Amino acid sequence: MSGPLVTRARLRKAAPWGALVLLWLVVSASVGLLGFGNDSERVTIGAHAANVSPSFDGHATLDLGAVLPRLRLPTDLPGGLGINIDIQETDADNLNELLTRDALIASQPDGEIARIREVIREMAVDNAVAGAGSGLLVAVVVATAWAMVGPRRRRELWVAVHNSERRVQHRAIVVLVAMLITIASIFGPGRMRTPETPPTEWQPLSKLLPELSFDERLKTVEVASGFSTTGGIGIIKTAVETYERSTEFYGQLRDRVSRVGGRIHQAAEGETIALLVSDRHDNIGMDPFAAEVAKVAGAKVLIDAGDDSSSGQAWEVFSINSLAQHFRDLKVVAVAGNHDAGGHIEDAMRKNKFTVLDSKPVEIEGIRFLGDSDPTRTGLGSADSAGDETIAEQSKRLADVACDQPEDEPISTMLVHDPSSFQDTASRGCASLLLSGHLHRQVGPDTKTVGGRSVTTFTNGTTGGAAYAFALGYTLRRPGQVTLVTYVKGRPTGLQTVVAELTGEVTVGPYKPLPA
Repeated sequence: MSGPLVTRARLRKAAPWGALVLLWLVVSASVGLLGFGNDSERVTIGAHAANVSPSFDGHATLDLGAVLPRLRLPTDLPGGLGINIDIQETDADNLNELLTRDALIASQPDGEIARIREVIREMAVDNAVAGAGSGLLVAVVVATAWAMVGPRRRRELWVAVHNSERRVQHRAIVVLVAMLITIASIFGPGRMRTPETPPTEWQPLSKLLPELSFDERLKTVEVASGFSTTGGIGIIKTAVETYERSTEFYGQLRDRVSRVGGRIHQAAEGETIALLVSDRHDNIGMDPFAAEVAKVAGAKVLIDAGDDSSSGQAWEVFSINSLAQHFRDLKVVAVAGNHDAGGHIEDAMRKNKFTVLDSKPVEIEGIRFLGDSDPTRTGLGSADSAGDETIAEQSKRLADVACDQPEDEPISTMLVHDPSSFQDTASRGCASLLLSGHLHRQVGPDTKTVGGRSVTTFTNGTTGGAAYAFALGYTLRRPGQVTLVTYVKGRPTGLQTVVAELTGEVTVGPYKPLPA
């Protein structure tokens, strides 16, 4: 007959291990929380560089500097977790341009919110790992010291302590008092001084601007009271009005997609639909509209033909963050355009797990893609500058790759930014569908037969409604276009355009079947 499961002998043996585990937990939690609470990360948010740090007040607080007031809104995160965002320098030329950028980005903040949450999550993971490592180190040191002392010496120490218990108690009291005095001397003086300024008072943004209407998101925003608030009320009002005009216009576009949904070709059995966008030029306002078109059609793939930014600067990464957030359920195949040059945009694409084509065939959802980013570099308002190769050289090189594929694994879709980059492939008949952007106007679809193969070329108009290389605004500068591409067993079988008009209406083009 077996004895009791829990005995004094077993408890005595397990006690040291339990103590080590408890020590590890206490040290890990203490170091992790202390490190997390004092951590910060410098990131690019919208048009600004910013320092992001965690807090425990349950709010996301934006410090906009000395001229503009601080803003905050609830985070609704567990444990009262909040975020402090210290907004710093920007490359905007003047305050009006800066406020317009910020207001328009704020009208579609999902990408930037996801980026900030990712930063906070990375901080939490890093500090949790650091805390766990510190706890493990302390536990190993204590366990090693415990083993080195040995049971005999531990018994001797135990007897010595008990034999001089009164003396030990007196010394412990002296040490405790000394520690309390030290702590008080460090933290006390700051608590005893009378603060020169009263604590921050917060008031709802709707109270500051009662003459304006606010959506549900703005109703939760609070503004810090003070001189900057009253002195900058005109600036704040302008920013809010820009925000409202942007959300109203692009919100109506998104809502109107459902009204015309019956005319949008939807994925049938055996069909795979992809959504083609190009030349967004920072206009993230169009992303909800494009995402709604993809949702109605049942798209599984997003095809991005480039020029998501206007000058390829680091601050324009918000455009990719927005695209990734709105199409997070789709697989994304992308190339960078001539206005995306510089590396920041492609890096952001890869970080968001886009498949960025680099002259090697890849298969996504059974569709074989080939393409490459544009070699030309163009800034906002600046002339083109040559990259590692010319467009003509790229066109020939891609054609060689496409035409070198096995007959049973042909290139279904070639994706480039400039249509000149697919001319050699089209003339040699080595891809079924060749897609591009760059021109800001639709060209095609044009189909011809080359060597017994049907070859279709198509250039998408600007999705961002861009005039020249700029599209960020509370309205469109020209019609914004997306195109649905239908595939059956990896081969393109149809195209359909959906256009956001300047009036706010949505036009659905006819479905155009492609030759088998």
